[in-house]
Amino acid sequence: MRCLAVALALTGTHGFMSHKLPATPMRGAATQLTMRLGNGGGGTRRGGFTGRLGAGWKKGIVPRNPGGGGGMMGGGPPRDVSRRAADDEGEEPPAPKAAEAAGLWAAYEKALEKDPLLIKGLTSMTGFAIGDILAQQFIEKKGKYNLNRTIKMASFGLLVHGTTSHWFYGKLDGKIPGTDAGAVASKVFIDQVLWNPIFGVMFFGYMGLWERQGVDGTIKRIKGDLMTQVTGSWTVWPVAHAINFKFIPTEQRVLYINTIQIFYNCFLSIIGNRDGKKKGRK
Repeated sequence: MRCLAVALALTGTHGFMSHKLPATPMRGAATQLTMRLGNGGGGTRRGGFTGRLGAGWKKGIVPRNPGGGGGMMGGGPPRDVSRRAADDEGEEPPAPKAAEAAGLWAAYEKALEKDPLLIKGLTSMTGFAIGDILAQQFIEKKGKYNLNRTIKMASFGLLVHGTTSHWFYGKLDGKIPGTDAGAVASKVFIDQVLWNPIFGVMFFGYMGLWERQGVDGTIKRIKGDLMTQVTGSWTVWPVAHAINFKFIPTEQRVLYINTIQIFYNCFLSIIGNRDGKKKGRK
């Protein structure tokens, strides 16, 4: 039966293609032969047939009708588009994270302009607290977390580092304005040769007083740890401050410093909380 059907189909096609149609004049168009194709909706649709098959037909792709029902020739959006539209229906777009970040930054700048001393102190407090937590939990790993030590480091950032940095960098930018190479180099030199040891004295002096080591114990601590801190600073801050003095506005220097100093504070926290007996201090 299959062979008979194939033979009949071939015979019919041959007869159809070999049949010559009478030339019939049409308005501005060549002779056309219309054929009826069934659509998915059960009806029929007329389409032009000129003896050539388009690229889509050769590849077995049936073109869709822009309008109408959803059959082989029917219109409507493709299934994947319809499915995506259905899936997205009722969903809210994701929160604009960039806008939120811009809003937080704008709020920080507004607060910084209103009360720079307090905001810079809070910024330093956060940086020193995070640095100590990282040092305890991921570097030293002594087991039990020491909350008092974190409070000590955070209070130094709030009371000493933030306030003195606000004063020092404001004065430094006022005396040496500009961002040219000479100004940047001068600021880095002053920061690392003059301010760096002064900062070390303040840091270890605060640690000694917090731990009630007395004047003599605090002086011994400064003598024992100051050079370690100063030389350690030289491995990080010359490059960091070159970027700082070149690109960062004066009012945002403390925020930039504390961003870098989160990791440097791990080093400060370790040497600032070393056992004095191990170093020979009494």
